[in-house]
Amino acid sequence: MLIGFVILSHGSPNQLHRLIAALDREYDCPPIACHHDFSQYPLSVGAFGKNVAFVQPHIATAWSKFSVVQAALAGVGLLFETGQPDWFMLLSASDYPIMAGAGVRRVIIGSNCDAFLDARPLNSHETPKCSITGTQNPKLEHFNSVGNQRIKRLFYTSREFWIPIIRLKPRFRIGRLTYRPGWEARHPYSDWPCYYGDHWFGANARVAKILLEPTLKHLALRRHLGSRTQADETYFPTVLMNEPTITVCLDNKRFAEWNGGGAHPMILGPAQLDEMIDSGAFFARKFQPDSGVLDEIDAVLKRQT
Repeated sequence: MLIGFVILSHGSPNQLHRLIAALDREYDCPPIACHHDFSQYPLSVGAFGKNVAFVQPHIATAWSKFSVVQAALAGVGLLFETGQPDWFMLLSASDYPIMAGAGVRRVIIGSNCDAFLDARPLNSHETPKCSITGTQNPKLEHFNSVGNQRIKRLFYTSREFWIPIIRLKPRFRIGRLTYRPGWEARHPYSDWPCYYGDHWFGANARVAKILLEPTLKHLALRRHLGSRTQADETYFPTVLMNEPTITVCLDNKRFAEWNGGGAHPMILGPAQLDEMIDSGAFFARKFQPDSGVLDEIDAVLKRQT
């Protein structure tokens, strides 16, 4: 089984190099497609191996915006143009493997699913069109909170009014100040329920084909989410949970410590090492670029092989 990788990157090249070196060791120099936002941080593509391809031209990405989804789709497209993996994993550059590649392959083979995807319905009464297996990742329990659901409803279904403003980060640009009054807007969810969850997932080539050959409903969803916040936490869940031809495992096999909630997971260190390894997840995030815990993880993975 050939597993490929799509990596979204916008920061330190050292962190990207470290992640790719780990993937090369665990997966025998697999096909890797990287979307790096060169507008946020310079990077020399010539410093990477022949198994690594870069999306060019890049897409200027912004946190929680639909541009992150566009970057991921561009990466999946490039991965399947340059190679033919059986499965792909979507990673950020701040991810790191916490299960040996051989172990990941064994789990996938025994899973009888097409995707490891975190997803939950915006309206609790909805029934997914796909087949379901597995249980939700306990590390993502915060997504089920009433407050989080209220925010998602506001971001995905309410009317939006905005005025242009100047933003200085991550670069100088014209941005938007958005007001959402809570009134429901026209949206594509009337006969195609909205789902949301963690952005990071893994799936097989059948799912890649679905994502890369968008239907009219997919395109309508893209237009709807084009200017909305937290679009990266709904596009893939909504598309795949409404796909009747696939089976989704609701455990996305990722470890993150949200520490009670918030906009970002906490930085992981040695204190979380044992819990990470025992979690059964394939990858963990977030790590500092040169964190010493990465050496400890490498040692654990070496013992697993």
